[in-house]
Parts: sequence; structure tokens; C-alpha cells
Amino acid sequence: MQLLMIRSFALAIFLGAMTFSQVLLAQNLKNRVKPGKMYNAGDSIYAPRYGLSAKIPQGWVGVLPRETEVFLLNSSSGTFGEIFVFGREKVDLTQLAESWKAGVDVSETVRLRATDPTIEGDLLYSHAEAVGNYLPPKNYRAFAATRCGEACITVLAISEEGNAELTSQAALEMLKTAILSTPKEVDPYEGFDWQGFLSGKLLISYEGFIGGAQQTKVNLCEGGTFQAQISKKGMMKDSNPDYKGGMKGTWAVEGKAAEATLTLTFDKDKKAPFVAQLKFVNEELYVNGERHYASQSEKCD
Repeated sequence: MQLLMIRSFALAIFLGAMTFSQVLLAQNLKNRVKPGKMYNAGDSIYAPRYGLSAKIPQGWVGVLPRETEVFLLNSSSGTFGEIFVFGREKVDLTQLAESWKAGVDVSETVRLRATDPTIEGDLLYSHAEAVGNYLPPKNYRAFAATRCGEACITVLAISEEGNAELTSQAALEMLKTAILSTPKEVDPYEGFDWQGFLSGKLLISYEGFIGGAQQTKVNLCEGGTFQAQISKKGMMKDSNPDYKGGMKGTWAVEGKAAEATLTLTFDKDKKAPFVAQLKFVNEELYVNGERHYASQSEKCD
């Protein structure tokens, strides 16, 4: 409980406007922060909305937890240490330092405030403490720093007293060595390689994985051929009734950004090609409006 409370105290200084846009959560841009992916020491991350390019410091691993907008670094040394990374619009550091010194009320009786805010060029940093009728455990320490270019990046470090100096230095060094470029809005799927993404994949709807009724299964092989087991569930549920059972042929896809058209051309019976509309919505794949998965195919050589 005490640990959870101090983490809540520390986060409260900077929560609000300092959140990563959902743009940061998308995939298909080199080094762009991706939800759920583990980043090891030395790995690069990129947050285009705030123009941040940075490397994970030695002794740390990082992740953007799913369903959250705060990048989190954890110590890999075996001692407790966490570094939270936030982005925000540009702010005057002198005014921000005064705000830090005044502190933030995190409950009716507890305030968290900076103890020694220091400004060096484009950088503001300080240790922080909680005051009031509840004090967090004395063996925990908090440190925060903000660096501003055309936007601002804040790092907030929480650690045990024994490794507080190493933790604050790791947070500060990550921020100092980061490259702050011009922020920009980027289409998450700009230049997405639909051909590469679908090659060697099995397309199937969710119900097919949990023991439900037989779904249409389409194996899209890298050479441009497909093998399908077709039923009236899944992507072909509203299609021509002549499409049924085991069928094969060739496939092609044309796409732009998050949307694409998949065409299946059958080998036999001169049946008309089957055309499906594909789309990513919140990083989830939909085929003809129904949620589908693209897993590795075991039918393709």
C-alpha cells in the first residue's frame, strides 16, 4: 500500500496535460514506441508527436504498458527503481519551477513538492518530497526533470534510498542525451507493407480460436498462392454460396495506410474472385467489418 501511494504521489505532479498521444501507440514506424513491447538497454525509442528520440539507459528495461499512455522504465539490477516518461506541450521552465516548488495536493492532507528545482539551459530538474499527515516510507526517493525543445519531455524517477543516486542519474542522462526534433503528427500506418504483413499468414476470425463453429480459414502464402477452408462464418459469411469447402488459387492485396483490398482468385470452376476489405482499427485487424487475426500459417511451405 505504501509503495502504491508514493507512486501515486509522484505521478500526480505531472499528470494531466503530460500524456502521450495515441499516435505514439501505433506500429509500423521504425523505433516508434509500441504497446507491450519490451525495450532493453541500448534500444532506441521514438515519439513523433513530441519529437523525442532516446535510448534506454544501461541497467534498465522499458515498456509502454497496454491501456496506458505513460512509458515506464524498470531497473534490471534487482533493486527497486522506476522511471516514468511523459510528453507535453512546450512550457516556460521558470514558471514550471515555481509550480513544482508550490507543489500539488494529492489528497486533502498531503502535498507533493519539489525541494530544489534547478534550471540549466533547456533543462529543469529537482528532487521531490511529500508533506502532510501521511509521509511515504523514508527509504524511497523521488526525482524529476523536464527538458524542452519545441515540446517538453519529463522523466520522473522513484527508487529506494540505496540506489536513488543511480536512478536519478539514469533518468537525467536519458533526458540529456535524447534528441528533441520538430514534433509531427504521423499516420500510424503510413507506408504500411500489406503484402509483407499478410504473406505467410493464416486469416481467421476470433471465434475459430476458442472452439466455436468452423470459421473460414485462409492461408496466404508468400508466393502469392492461397489455400482456404471456406464456411459461412468468418470473412465469407455473406459471400456467394458457391464458395465452400477446400479451395485454392492466388491472392493479391492493394493497400494504402490502414486500409486495403484483398482479392482471392480461384483456380477452378471459373468462380468470380472474392474481394475483402481490410482495415486496422486501434491496431486490430478487421476483414469486411469483422475482427480477424493474422497468425503464422502452418499450411505454407
